[in-house]
Amino acid sequence: MEERERVEALATAYEDRLVGELSDERRSRGAFYTPPELVDWILDRALVPGTSTVLDPACGTGHFLVAAARRVGVRAVHGSDLDPEAVRIARLRLQAEDPSVPAEEIQARVRVADGLTAWDGVGFDAVVGNPPFLGQLKRRTAGQRGGLGAYTDTSAAFLHRSLGLAAPGGTVALVQPLSVLGARDAGPVRAAAAAAGAVTDLWVSARPVFRGTSVLACVPVVRIGSDGGPGPDDWGRLAAPYFGIPAFALPAGTGVLGDLASCTADFRDQYYGLVPHVRDGGAGSPLITSGLIEPGRSEWGRRPTRFAKQQYDAPVVDVDGLAAADARLGAWAESRLVPKVLVAGQGRVIEAVVDERGEWLPSVPVVTVVPHDPADLWRVLAVLLAPPVVADAAARYLGTGLTPGSVKVSARQLAGLPLPADQEAWAAGAELARRAQHASDADRPALLSAVGEAMTAAYGAGPASLDWWRARIGRRADESPRRSGSTSP
Repeated sequence: MEERERVEALATAYEDRLVGELSDERRSRGAFYTPPELVDWILDRALVPGTSTVLDPACGTGHFLVAAARRVGVRAVHGSDLDPEAVRIARLRLQAEDPSVPAEEIQARVRVADGLTAWDGVGFDAVVGNPPFLGQLKRRTAGQRGGLGAYTDTSAAFLHRSLGLAAPGGTVALVQPLSVLGARDAGPVRAAAAAAGAVTDLWVSARPVFRGTSVLACVPVVRIGSDGGPGPDDWGRLAAPYFGIPAFALPAGTGVLGDLASCTADFRDQYYGLVPHVRDGGAGSPLITSGLIEPGRSEWGRRPTRFAKQQYDAPVVDVDGLAAADARLGAWAESRLVPKVLVAGQGRVIEAVVDERGEWLPSVPVVTVVPHDPADLWRVLAVLLAPPVVADAAARYLGTGLTPGSVKVSARQLAGLPLPADQEAWAAGAELARRAQHASDADRPALLSAVGEAMTAAYGAGPASLDWWRARIGRRADESPRRSGSTSP
């Protein structure tokens, strides 16, 4: 017992040192050590009767290894990590659990190695752990990525790798950032999980659980060879109830927004190309940032905004100067100066506003939606404001925004939003959306609420999504600070 206590104290001291004075080193490794209660939750589901081999591919100081060894024995556990000191401590902890196991045997099973490339040809009954969260795989080779994109989080790459390390009938349960549920770059990982088996359980935390970080996490439990479970695009829906997001199956076969309009995102070239040609006030095309877009309203000139690390009261773009400096950017600006709908990069709901006269220019990451027929501007806006659409997007793409409460939808995802079946209710919602955008501050909240009601009916949804949407939109609709001496374009 004395030796066990000594090595446990050694592990705690090492982790405390990383949390504290070596926090930069810890972040560079993506190392966030796992609370014991989460370790137990994972092992309760992964170590089914008959489990004889367990792997933690990024074992750190051995929390999962020790907890698993206490259930299935030291000889059953295997681990790897790139941190030699963490591996040394993990080995000592296992040795203290069962001194009868030779140190050489433990060393062979717990290795200083990269879990993304180690353990070829070995099948494990359970693959568990809390792999590093590094945000992207740029510094790893294509082979280490396993064919995944450079912006796939390292932890998701470990999940992808672990699907191939688990034996038939085995279980994979790795801690992941919440973004794995809906992020585009994690899509191939979710698809691989669906091909290998089924997600049979999910742990989600709406609050940070790791010391020294605000990251939110989840644990999808994948049973290899099992049938059923959510599809690759439906993991977020499993977690939605934890965040109070109502479930609703949107209709299929009614067409998608991409049938009605083009949805386009701009990138670095447009962002940096605009910088020298933006000024505060005066002649020019109003520059609309995400922060200036409210549901059915532009706050340009009504409140300040930031662009390129500077604050503006009413930013405008010198389009003639832009075209003279760069013909390509001039052509881009011309293509954007058409009647359109602008959609904020993310918000409490999908936040969109109509530019009837085609006078505004979008700032990255605003998405531009241009109807094939300008007469459909308000119908497009009504779809984007529809509570069932917003709730479904919040569920499907859960965890991809800056906060779990934000709804972040890409241009491609916007194009895939389904259209409503009830044409009459849709037309009513479109007219109400037009009236709401032109309404006074006093009248706007009631009209927005009416838009939500009409579009909920258009999609044949019940009151849950409408109530949820109203709660999220209400505060924003009532808060439209007006700046004296300025006007909205």
